[in-house]
Amino acid sequence: MPLLIGSYADQYSTYDDDFKPLSPPVRTPAPSFLTAGPTGIRYAVAELDAGAVSAFAPDGTLLGTLSTGGGAPCHLALAGDRLLAANYATGSISVFALAPDGRLDRRTDLAQHAGASVVPDRQEGPHAHQVTVRGTTVHAVDLGMDAIVHYRLTPDGLLEHLRTTTVQPLGTGPRHLVFHPDGRVFVSNELASTVSTYTSGFELLDVKPSCLVQPVGDNFPSELALSRDGRHLYVANRGNDTITTFAVESGGLLPIDEVSTGGTWPRHFVVLDDALCVANQHSDTVTRLSLDPSSGVPHPAQVVLEHPSPSALVRVDR
Repeated sequence: MPLLIGSYADQYSTYDDDFKPLSPPVRTPAPSFLTAGPTGIRYAVAELDAGAVSAFAPDGTLLGTLSTGGGAPCHLALAGDRLLAANYATGSISVFALAPDGRLDRRTDLAQHAGASVVPDRQEGPHAHQVTVRGTTVHAVDLGMDAIVHYRLTPDGLLEHLRTTTVQPLGTGPRHLVFHPDGRVFVSNELASTVSTYTSGFELLDVKPSCLVQPVGDNFPSELALSRDGRHLYVANRGNDTITTFAVESGGLLPIDEVSTGGTWPRHFVVLDDALCVANQHSDTVTRLSLDPSSGVPHPAQVVLEHPSPSALVRVDR
């Protein structure tokens, strides 16, 4: 199954399961995050001041580019025949209609967030960091507002605001979320170096440190993901340069272990069948950590690729 690697080095790459290149790198501006649709088309952000999203054929042929209407888009999500983008710099969510063959058609909406929080240099305004879709509901994680904004995605591709969850305490800086099969929601908090657990209705249940080892300096959690069976939650830590493993129990998250990623500044990772694959942005490496079948803990780290400024890893079906 192909693996897409996004980067800040103006290229994205495609590798097979053995980390062999399937094609030459595709040159495109700042494709820091990507996703792929059922037709095989790849979508990549251009994380620039004038943000854009582009569509590519599997062979890397550019099929079209549209403005997001916001600055520094950093995350994408698919919802049927719609593509959504989170614009970090300007704090907004873009919606695009897709043609039947998966090509970009037009932008159908741009939902602008408004607000700020208590950390002056990071929360002076809205900063949308992630957009996820569950059915017809869109959840946008906004680090700058200390909020998760909930929308209904209409059949016309419009975002109708439902409500806003303000995270506590202020200054937490939520970054990414993931849904557990039992309905709970886990959120990595970049500024507080914590992981929060919410009910399916986004009522706060618990907050845990994202590290077991006390950071020497700053630590900024990034990606989080569940194991295939939902028994474990993994959180990447930029600063400690580690992956922390939590057991998912009925009473909450139980920290198990914290292991090195084998690189520096783990911005993103993906759960493979028997391993974690980590994009270590500052060491220009992709590492593979085997998953222990009983404990779920990843170890040890092995560098499988040297790649300039890797920022995202995405598995695709074709």
